[in-house]
Amino acid sequence: MMHRFLLCLLSLFIFGCGKPSAPSWDLILVSVDTLRADRLPFYGHNRATAGDVDELGTPAWLANNGVVWENCWAPAGKTLPSLGTFWTGLDPLEHGGLSNRHVVTGKSVAESFQSLGFATHAAVANLSLSPACGLARGFDSYVVLAREQEPKIPRYLLSKAEMPIAQGESLLLWAHFMAPHQPYSPPAFSKGTWSDLSGPPGNHELIGGVHRNPATLTPELRAHLRGLYDEEILATSLWIQEFLAGLDSFYRNAGRGGLLDNARVVFFSDHGEELGDRLGYFPHAKSLYSGVIRVPLAVAGLGVEQGKRIQESLGLGHVLPHVLGEDIDAGETFFSSWFGEFFSVREEDWTLIHNPGSDSFGPREPPRDVPYPYPDFALFNRRVDPLEQKNVASDYPEVTDSLLRSLYQWYGNLKLVEPGVPEGLDPSVLAELGYPESLVGSAHVPWPDREGPR
Repeated sequence: MMHRFLLCLLSLFIFGCGKPSAPSWDLILVSVDTLRADRLPFYGHNRATAGDVDELGTPAWLANNGVVWENCWAPAGKTLPSLGTFWTGLDPLEHGGLSNRHVVTGKSVAESFQSLGFATHAAVANLSLSPACGLARGFDSYVVLAREQEPKIPRYLLSKAEMPIAQGESLLLWAHFMAPHQPYSPPAFSKGTWSDLSGPPGNHELIGGVHRNPATLTPELRAHLRGLYDEEILATSLWIQEFLAGLDSFYRNAGRGGLLDNARVVFFSDHGEELGDRLGYFPHAKSLYSGVIRVPLAVAGLGVEQGKRIQESLGLGHVLPHVLGEDIDAGETFFSSWFGEFFSVREEDWTLIHNPGSDSFGPREPPRDVPYPYPDFALFNRRVDPLEQKNVASDYPEVTDSLLRSLYQWYGNLKLVEPGVPEGLDPSVLAELGYPESLVGSAHVPWPDREGPR
């Protein structure tokens, strides 16, 4: 109860509580695909991956001029499931976008902004976010760019924003960048900043090979691949700076002050990256551990306090309600899953991993021939073990049972919907890829306690 009271108090103090009408400010959303929180300096990294804190528009500048959430949790380690939750407030098991090949069927906040008269424009650099994915609803324009065209995102959105800003129209913009996603291939202007220029390319073949044979992941190779990844983040930070600095210039040219005088800017990610924390696995889709599920979140702008850091956790589906000033119950426990078959639970400093079906292979994600096994259940204390390496379930049976009960109750309260199928696609195609056609009667219902299913 106290936790809920504090969340409402924080929302009132930072954003202002109450049922929102049309916001009096513009909303600028900047998301970065596959961005792990602890690879940013404002989450403790020792590299300036977020750009210069004194240069307007960089993520470092944004975080310094706004509020940073210490822990924001994604509902899954995949793009469409997580972004579907961001836009709808629903879990992937409820909004239909269960994988990157499904469709989000839940109503998006963008539709509400559009109905309020906002000019709404989006540019995304992930091909899995095609207009057919369900997230284009509510946008006046929605462009999908191939990864190699990602640097065009700032120009495209700035071209859409200039006139509305000059005319004082309300504006919603969403930029989704892709660079940190594997393969790790930073552009020339950032490559070599931290990686070994003579090292191998961070392509799918190398990353998959390391997962197949973790013994090949030497400390030098790990450092090199992580260096390439950090260089991708740096490149993205500079594109974000171009975008936000351009918006700031438009507002000033219109005699309206700067960007943060007119808009609220939200910086976040859909999920993180494993980066070889376990089993030689670098990507994200198989993982429900915190390197993937913990995502960065910084909010700055009109009405937002500067330089504040919030220790309370927030789920990705509660970000927009908080930014909009809604009085919501964000909860104390956070749940993530892979297709409702593998689960993770986070509460305070604890993480529970649960494999209710006792599937010894793990999630069927690329590279699909390599297992990523989960234990039936495991408990980790993130305060002393932030990378979740030591299972302490046997030392804390009461905590393990408590989190299992919470998961069991949460799952039982979900309003499960059938996975959204793209128009014209035979559902059996998804089934052949290992994606469920239905969630009804799932054999992977979480256990009520350590004793197993009832």
